[in-house]
Amino acid sequence: MSNWNTEKSLQTYNIGKWGEGYFKVSAAGHLIVNAANKQPPIDLFQVAELARQSSLSLPLLARFPDILHDRVAELCQAFDGALKESGQSAHYRPIYPIKVNQNRNVVEELLKTKGSRLGLEAGSKPELLTVLALSSDNGVIICNGYKDRDYIRLALAGTRMGLCTYLVIEKLSELQPIIDECRHGGTKPLIGIRLKLASIASGKWQSSGGERSKFGLTASQLLAAVEQLRDAGMLDCLELLHVHLGSQISDIRDIQKGLGETAQFLVHLTKMGINIRTIDVGGGLGVDYEGTRTRSECSVNYRLAEYADKVVQTLASACAQFKIKMPDIFSESGRALTAHHAVLITNVTEVEKHDFEIPAEGTNEADFLQALRNQLNALQQGKPIREIHHDLGSAMQDIQDRFNQGTLSLDERVKAEQLNNAICYRLHAEIDPANHSLQAIRNELEEILADKVFCNFSIFQSMPDVWGIDQVFPIVPLQRLDEEPDHRAILHDLTCDSDGRIDHYVDQYGIENTLPLHDIKTGERYLLGFFMLGAYQETLGDIHNLFGDTASANVVHDKDGNISLENIFHGENVSQLLYRVKYDPDQIRQRILDRAQDCHLADDERGELMEELQASLSAYSYLVD
Repeated sequence: MSNWNTEKSLQTYNIGKWGEGYFKVSAAGHLIVNAANKQPPIDLFQVAELARQSSLSLPLLARFPDILHDRVAELCQAFDGALKESGQSAHYRPIYPIKVNQNRNVVEELLKTKGSRLGLEAGSKPELLTVLALSSDNGVIICNGYKDRDYIRLALAGTRMGLCTYLVIEKLSELQPIIDECRHGGTKPLIGIRLKLASIASGKWQSSGGERSKFGLTASQLLAAVEQLRDAGMLDCLELLHVHLGSQISDIRDIQKGLGETAQFLVHLTKMGINIRTIDVGGGLGVDYEGTRTRSECSVNYRLAEYADKVVQTLASACAQFKIKMPDIFSESGRALTAHHAVLITNVTEVEKHDFEIPAEGTNEADFLQALRNQLNALQQGKPIREIHHDLGSAMQDIQDRFNQGTLSLDERVKAEQLNNAICYRLHAEIDPANHSLQAIRNELEEILADKVFCNFSIFQSMPDVWGIDQVFPIVPLQRLDEEPDHRAILHDLTCDSDGRIDHYVDQYGIENTLPLHDIKTGERYLLGFFMLGAYQETLGDIHNLFGDTASANVVHDKDGNISLENIFHGENVSQLLYRVKYDPDQIRQRILDRAQDCHLADDERGELMEELQASLSAYSYLVD
C-alpha cells in the first residue's frame, strides 16, 4: 500500500515554492486557494462544480480578486518598509501598466485595494482613454508609448481634470509637439523622460532594456531635451525620470546595476538645477514560475521584499553620497501584481497510454527480437544503465532501417516496439531521480513512456507564451492529491496544430519534460489547474482554430462565507467567433440550408439540420461535457 500523502504532492509539484502561500492541498487531496487571510480556503474542484451548476462550461478562467488586493498591499508594504528603514522621507506608489491585463474586472479590483494609492500606465490612445475613466480622483497616470497630437491632447485633458498625468518622453521627436500643445491649450504639463541605459538585464525580455531598446533617450538626447525645455521656459515641468531595465528580471544584481546607473543620471540632473521629484523604475520585478529561486528565465533569485530593499538602498546611497534629496519612487510591477490571481480550470478529454507488458516469445523469433530480449536479461543481471540505453538505441535504429528496406514485417515491428517500451519502462524504474549523471537518460525515457493527455483548452488562447517564448507555467491536478501520481504525461490541447502541446513542466526537481499525473480512469472527470496566468496571457491569446475566449468568473466569498461566482462570462460562442473573422453566421446558416435543399433532403431531415445548425452557432467553442 502506498504511503503517499498530501505533503508529498506539495513537494512533487513544488507548490510551496511558486505558490507564494496562495495555493495548498486539503486533507481531502484537493487543490485549495488561500486568497484572503480571514476567509476559509477555496476548493478549486468545488469551484468547477459550482461553475457547472451556474451553466458555465470548462475551460473556466477563475479569477481571485483577493489575491490581487493582497499583491498590491504586499508590494506597498515592501517599499514602505524599505523606505522607513533607510530613513528617507520619500514615498512609494505602485503603477499598474494595463497592457499586462486590460480586463476591466482586473483593473477595477486592483484599484479597490484599500490604501493602495495605485496609479495606472497607458501605452496607447485606447489605453489612455481607459485609465482616464478609471483613475481615482487625483490619481497618477503614466503616459508611455508612441504619442501623436491626439494622444498628447488627451493626456493634457487629464491634467486639466485634476489627474496627475505624466507625459513621458520616450523619443526626442515627441517633445516639440508636447510643447506646442501645451502652449496652445495653456496647460502646464508634468513631463518625464525615459532614459536608455547602458545596463542590460539577462532573460527572455532583455531587448526591452539597454542601449538597443526600442524606447528611451540616450545621454546626448537627454541633454538636448533639457536644453529644448529650457529654451521653451518649461524646464520646471520636468519632474520624473523613467527607466525600464527589462521584464521578468531573474537576477537581482542586474536590477541593482541598472539602478546604480539611473542614480547617476539623477545626480547629474540635480546638479544642473533640475528638480526631479520622482523616479519611475519601470518593470522588471519578476515572479517565480518555477519555484526554483534561481536565475533561470522563468524564475527569480530574490523575493519581493529584497527587490524593494535593493531599489531603495541603491537610490538612497547615491543621494546620501552626493547630498541630494531622495525622490519619490514609482514602479510598474504589473506581472508581480497580477500573475498569481488567475487559474485556468479544465478537464482531460482523452488519454493515450502505452502497454509495458513483455510480449510473449514466438517460435523461431528473429535475431533482432532476441537481441532486444537479451537487453531485458542484461538489465536484470545489473548491466550498467547507460550501456543498456546505448545498446537499445542502436538496436531500435537497426530495426527501423530493416523496416524501411522491406526486410522486416509489420508484425515484427509491432513486437519490437512492444519490447522497446517494456525495456524502457523497466530501465526508467532503475534510475534514481537524484542521480544527476543519468538525468538526460531519465528525461528521454520519460518522454517515451509518457501518457499522451488531451485537455479541453487551446494553448494559443489561454497560454500563448508557452507557444511563443517557451514560458513555463505550473500545472497541478485539482483532485487525488492524497494519491501518488504514478504516471508521467505530456499535455496536448484541442487545436489541430502540432505546436499545441506543452513541453516543459514544473516539479520538485526543476523543469521536466513530462508532468506527474495519476492513472486516469475511463470516464473520470479529471481536472487540471493551469496557474499564474494572470499576466499577459488573456491579452496575447488568439483564436487559432477559432477557439475563443474561455468562460471566466471572479471567485469570492459571500457575506456568509460561502464560495460565490461573480462577473460571470460564459465564453465566446461560435457565432461570435465567426463575426470576429468577418463571417455572417446568418449567411453561413442559409448557405448550408440551401445546400441541403439542393440535395433534396426530406422535410424532417431539413428540420433536424436547422436545429443542429442553430445549436452549433450558439454553442461554446470548446468541448462540452
